[in-house]
Amino acid sequence: MSRTHRILAAAALCAVPLTAAAPAPAAPVVNKVVVIGLDGTLYSEIAAANAPNLDRLVAEGTLARTSIAGHTTMSCVSWATALTGVWDTKHGIVDNDASCNAGAFAPYPTVFTQLEAAQPSLSTVSLGTWDKIGMIARTGNPKADKVTVTQIDPTGAGICETIADSNAATQVAAAISADGPDLTFTHLDQIDIVGHTLRGIWPQSYRDAIARADGLVGKITQAVDARMAAHSNERWTILVTTDHGHKPEGGHGGQSAYETASFVIARGPGFAAGAQNNGYTLADITPTVLDLLGVAAPANLDGVSMLAGGSGDPGAPVPNTPPVDSGVTGSSSGSAQAAMVNNPLCILGSGSAGGSSGSDHK
Repeated sequence: MSRTHRILAAAALCAVPLTAAAPAPAAPVVNKVVVIGLDGTLYSEIAAANAPNLDRLVAEGTLARTSIAGHTTMSCVSWATALTGVWDTKHGIVDNDASCNAGAFAPYPTVFTQLEAAQPSLSTVSLGTWDKIGMIARTGNPKADKVTVTQIDPTGAGICETIADSNAATQVAAAISADGPDLTFTHLDQIDIVGHTLRGIWPQSYRDAIARADGLVGKITQAVDARMAAHSNERWTILVTTDHGHKPEGGHGGQSAYETASFVIARGPGFAAGAQNNGYTLADITPTVLDLLGVAAPANLDGVSMLAGGSGDPGAPVPNTPPVDSGVTGSSSGSAQAAMVNNPLCILGSGSAGGSSGSDHK
């Protein structure tokens, strides 16, 4: 090639426009939801307890303090409402025994069934303590992708709720870190058990149970925050609620302010930090999850997505449940746990809240 031809070839190359490499498309934004059920927990006692993790979720999210007056204040009744979006007047469950069965969920499927039917690719898990929660999550077709009950060990023996709760929270944190399920529901039981066994004679024991559960909430929240940091396209919402309260002397099932007191904490996109909206109710959990995960709610639900304001009255008065300070004073750390271990209510098969002989305690 002559010198002239080499110059012309080089000039031609220079004239070719350089195309920058196209940036990789951003991963689509996806919503993820964690629902934490704290059985038998009064928010007024959370505020009086050492509960920094729940306090943080309240500060970073929206709090509702509501009453479920008129609704039966028993665990299976209320968790069925949270997991279907309808009150007991529709699902028909009135106790923790005969009416708490899979048949009740045929006309009103669980949130797991609703999600799996609409979008089978969604990942749904229930990792909780009480065996009745496992029963609820296994109803319907399709049902939750994974269901674990930590109150019962592989041999069929019972496990104390303090340990069972810890095992449940560990499984939840691990699932969030490893798989990031679209919906994770967990149920922690020890606060309710202490409410029945020790609250009436030792109010601090109830707060100590809240503090222990708060540590587990912190473990789950830490896993969510770490997951969000590692997956920038994921938007996580944490919902915390309870099924009922407890009388000052312990126990529930009636209609006093203490028994009907409920709460919802919602932290995530769409929920204002440090706000209070008493329009959020227990029945709004399922429609909110459906809304966040892009599934239309059935028209027959009683609840309404909290993103749309919820189904209750935003200006409803806060339940009148002052903290209880009478009885034995001082910290019961360790003592309360020892009493639970030694109490028959703590052992499945000896009258646990998860067994048939002790289900009235839920």
